Amino acid sequence: MKTSALQRKNNIINNIDYIIKSRGETKVSFANRTGVTRATLYKILDGKVNNVQRSTITRIADFFGVSCEIIENHDLQSIELIENTLSPDGDKNPAAVPVIPQSAFLRCANKRVGQLVAHYPVTWFFGEVANTVALQVERNLGNLFFPGDVLIIKRHTPPQEKQLALFSSPTQALFVSDIYSGAEEASLLGAIIEERIQ
Repeated sequence: MKTSALQRKNNIINNIDYIIKSRGETKVSFANRTGVTRATLYKILDGKVNNVQRSTITRIADFFGVSCEIIENHDLQSIELIENTLSPDGDKNPAAVPVIPQSAFLRCANKRVGQLVAHYPVTWFFGEVANTVALQVERNLGNLFFPGDVLIIKRHTPPQEKQLALFSSPTQALFVSDIYSGAEEASLLGAIIEERIQ
């Protein structure tokens, strides 16, 4: 079914507005980062442009990794809601993962997850959960993670390319790195599979 000119205009306005809000942008940052002039952006959002140029739609779509067809003819918010609700692996039940304070993490390194769940609060995690725990950051971990952040860690699993992992060493205690050298002085505690930043 072909979208009317009025519906296309409304879809573009609604989708740009949704993208700005959902991606944490402002109108100014959105204009600067996409290359669309602020004047053009404001005219589009105020409904003063009846036929938005294809090059403008292409810049917006390319920047946010969606197709022009979606920006013009669909409700992006509804599409993303459905995509975020459905899992390609089917519906998964959340698993309880123990949240271990940073100060106690090394003492718990060799304890079974079942034992830890009985002693620490839990958070819910959707995904492969065998041997998975959470670290509650209490002191800065480098310049990446700060007090209140929670890191979901797949224990004893080396990081994939450019994936962060948690290590310990006699000199640094806990530290985060994306490089796994297998060095004697640093012990791999596990790969970071999710970051919950406060």
